[in-house]
Amino acid sequence: MEDIRDIYAEIAELRAELAYCIMTRKERRDTQLRLDQALTEAKRRQRAAEGA
Repeated sequence: MEDIRDIYAEIAELRAELAYCIMTRKERRDTQLRLDQALTEAKRRQRAAEGA
C-alpha cells in the first residue's frame, strides 16, 4: 500500500512543477513524460490492487 501513496505523491509533485516552475521546453516535455508514465503506473497498480 505504501507504493501507491508514493506514486500519488510523485504525481502531485510533477503536476506542481508543471504548474508553477519556469522550465525550458525540454524540461517541460521531460516532466510531462514522467507525469504520463506515473499516471499509467498508478492506473496499473490500482487495477492490480482491485484484482488481488
